[in-house]
Amino acid sequence: MTPAHAPDPARRNPQTTAAILDAALAMAAEGGLAKVSIEGIAARAGVGKRTIYRWWPSKGAVVLDAWARRLEGQLYKRLNEPRGVDFETELKQMIKDAWIHTVGDTLPVLSWLVGEAQHDPELGAELRKRLIEPASDLVAARIRRAQEDGEVAADIDPYRAIELVYAQLYYRLLVSGRPTDEAFLDDVAELAMRGLRPR
Repeated sequence: MTPAHAPDPARRNPQTTAAILDAALAMAAEGGLAKVSIEGIAARAGVGKRTIYRWWPSKGAVVLDAWARRLEGQLYKRLNEPRGVDFETELKQMIKDAWIHTVGDTLPVLSWLVGEAQHDPELGAELRKRLIEPASDLVAARIRRAQEDGEVAADIDPYRAIELVYAQLYYRLLVSGRPTDEAFLDDVAELAMRGLRPR
């Protein structure tokens, strides 16, 4: 079900929007997609279903919006903070900021969003636009600074470097299911740096 026209987001009631997004993210974190429904979000947020459908075309879109706003408010701010340390140390902290301090209790939501994006092109495009591309751009900018400082080989594409780092995390999340504790996250950075340092 999609709105007949695209309403002006500026007309959303901030309190109602927050209640809807909080309800959607909480339900997704608690029980995964199977436990999320527009009816359930509406009941939990204390609004009518039509209010939700006016702004979001599906439950996936609501969950993605809620999750993206969480990252925009926390992770992107952390990624923009100057640290004044060597790149490997900063890379370890960036990974922990993303995987523990920001995503943390909502990792199952990320897993579901990635899965849904495989057969929902609109959700996949929005996932890349709202989450993957902005975060990648910030990390790529930091990698370029590391290249200028001689900590990362100058001939490496920063976005390929990102794939080298984050592929390890997504493999654990989506394929092996093994734990992603702090020791593993440190090892992710250390292993990646073996291939990123100047030879």
